[in-house]
Amino acid sequence: MQKKDDYRKLISRLYAKLGRKKKKIADVLLDKPVHVLEKNARELAEFCGCDQTTMVRFAQQLGYAGYSELKLAVARQSGALWQNYEGEKETDGGFRGLCGRLLQLHSETIKETLNGAKQETMSELVKKISAAKKVMICGAGSSHLAAQDLNVKLMRQGINTICFADHELWKTFIGYLDQDDVLMLFSHSGETAEILKLAQAAHERGIYVAAVTGFEGSSLARLANGLFLTACRGEHSIRLGAMSSRIAQSVMVDLITISLSIRDKNRAWNFLEKSYGLVN
Repeated sequence: MQKKDDYRKLISRLYAKLGRKKKKIADVLLDKPVHVLEKNARELAEFCGCDQTTMVRFAQQLGYAGYSELKLAVARQSGALWQNYEGEKETDGGFRGLCGRLLQLHSETIKETLNGAKQETMSELVKKISAAKKVMICGAGSSHLAAQDLNVKLMRQGINTICFADHELWKTFIGYLDQDDVLMLFSHSGETAEILKLAQAAHERGIYVAAVTGFEGSSLARLANGLFLTACRGEHSIRLGAMSSRIAQSVMVDLITISLSIRDKNRAWNFLEKSYGLVN
């Protein structure tokens, strides 16, 4: 099979020979390719009413090495990578049209994230952070950008934080946390293996886990004491880079930062005064 073969043509050649479950998978790929881009193999298998092994074998029957290669083919041939940024008509194109669509996507992401924020959950988190001796903040990949941002903003309010990009250091410093401390985790998917290991370890030791994630039903969400959901407008797992998800995480970081400062304005001001006084 040539890697550039259209997956739709490959399906049409084999469709009559497929069993009932594989025909269901084929129908989803043909009629709703966006579902393939939004789900991993396990999630798509559940959506199609089959097991993950059947999903992988279906991809191999088409000539792909596995589900991941099939997913890439769907992304390439559906043009999904650019569908949120290109207009439906030629007249919708151009730089200004691109700017308008990006503005709309990010604006809707911010609006949904803030509208979904829960006051009681935020109040509990800032109370925990204020009383904690240590706050450990972790995020993998692009989510580490949000973790770093929150780290700096909490430090500027006098919070004792732990934040590293190195996963191996996470394993060491998770042992430094006590039951009165806070573990703050960022993962858009809520399924990042290294983040889940931290959440599980903290959960077993009775440490408060705050999770910023885009999926309420994710593994991370189930382990969290405090769940902070972020919206993600039109961002697939195969993408140029984190965009809407990054914006949503940044908004949540700002909401946490401001909420914490309002709870103890004197402390926030005292530490800000020290930092600006030194600079000036």
